[in-house]
Amino acid sequence: MSEKFYNMKRLIVYYSLSGNTEEAVKAVAEKLGCDTLKIDTVKEMPKSFFARILVGGGQVAMNIIPEIKPVDKDINAYDEIFIGTPVWNSKGVPAINAFLKDEKACQKVTGLIVTSGGGDIDKCVKALEIKIPNVKYKVSLLDRKHKDYGKNSEKIKEFVNSVQK
Repeated sequence: MSEKFYNMKRLIVYYSLSGNTEEAVKAVAEKLGCDTLKIDTVKEMPKSFFARILVGGGQVAMNIIPEIKPVDKDINAYDEIFIGTPVWNSKGVPAINAFLKDEKACQKVTGLIVTSGGGDIDKCVKALEIKIPNVKYKVSLLDRKHKDYGKNSEKIKEFVNSVQK
């Protein structure tokens, strides 16, 4: 492990509605020894699952960027930022897109932690990479309900190892 790795201050900025992404982010953060920042929208998502799919999927389809709640960390204090997002309608969530409007923060993003129910994240990663020019590290993790969820711990280990090199 390089000395540079230990001297870098890292932050994982994430959005999690059902807890899957939060669980993944916390596992990565623990292994990397980095801080986390959960972001949320000012207007809350509906409570029912069906309504969440309609509202969230609609926001993604129409490229609606919601207002997010103020963050409680100084983004400028970090050398490197990772993004944690679930896949909605084959893309990252609107709250993450709102965070990425900050060009200075966006330049610091080097890693993606993407969670999905189906395992297909390619469209989501491609959409995010258009906005994020410096992505070097990526990991695709599955929701708790997926049959291959147990493989997440090995994927997290590989992701962490790639960051630590």
